[in-house]
Amino acid sequence: MDLQTLLNQKQITKCHLSKISGVPKTTIMDICAGRSKIERCSAKTIQQLAKALDCTMEDIMELSSLY
Repeated sequence: MDLQTLLNQKQITKCHLSKISGVPKTTIMDICAGRSKIERCSAKTIQQLAKALDCTMEDIMELSSLY
């Protein structure tokens, strides 16, 4: 599963995820498009995404295995 699929399942837009997580929309868009790898994100970014998506940091890191 990738980040976009997770967002679709949770019915959250990239823009809304940016607002609730504090992660810049461009970062989220780059991850979804495959231009940025989740492994290269800071621990803080991973934590913010995990909290906003109600999952663990490990769950977010597993998304990166597709790229």
